[in-house]
Amino acid sequence: MKNRSISKQQLAHLIHDAKRLGATSAAIISSKEIQIKESLAELCNGEYSCPNYGLSASCPPYVEGPVEFRKWQAQSKYSITVKIELPTSVMFSGERKGVMQLLHKIVAAVERKAIESGFEKSKAFAGGSCKDLFCEDRETCRVLSENRSCRHIATARPSMSGFGIDVTQLMLSSGWPAPKAEKSNLSDKDPTSWVAGLIMLA
Repeated sequence: MKNRSISKQQLAHLIHDAKRLGATSAAIISSKEIQIKESLAELCNGEYSCPNYGLSASCPPYVEGPVEFRKWQAQSKYSITVKIELPTSVMFSGERKGVMQLLHKIVAAVERKAIESGFEKSKAFAGGSCKDLFCEDRETCRVLSENRSCRHIATARPSMSGFGIDVTQLMLSSGWPAPKAEKSNLSDKDPTSWVAGLIMLA
C-alpha cells in the first residue's frame, strides 16, 4: 500500500533491532531525503574499473538502477539508515570484508522484520558486491549462470552504488558526519570511518 502509515513503536523496534544486531547507530529519515544521482550509478557501468561489474545479480548491469529506485521511493514514506563505525585502518585491511558482511546481515534482518510487520514491499540495500563478500570462492553467481536462487538470499543485499544513491548525503540526512576514508588520513591516532546501509519501508 502506498505510503502506508507506520507507528513510532514499530520504528523504534526496527531501530532497536539494527543496533542489537551490530549497527553503531540507526536513524529514521523521510524517504524523500534519499538523493539519487545518475552520475553515481554510471560509475558502475563497466566503463570504469570496478572489478565487480557484471559478476552478480545484485550489481549492474543486472539491477534496475535509478529509474526503478525512484518508483520504489515514491511508495515509501520512511526509511531506516544504519551505520557501522570502524577504524579507518580496518577499511584498508583484511577485516573490512567481515564488517561489510555484517552490514548486509543487519539490513537484511531489519528488512525481514519490516516485512513481518506488514510492510511487504520494504527493500534493503548495503555496500559492496555480494559476489566479493559472500561468494568469492565460487566461480560464478548461480543466479546468473544457472538461473537458480541466490546462495545467500537471507543475507546478501544489493549495493547502493548501482542505484545511484548518494551515500554521503544519506549520512548527513541521518544527522551523522561523513568523513571520507583515505589511507592518507592514517596516523598514530587512527581516525574513525564508517559503512552504511538503507532499508526503505513500504
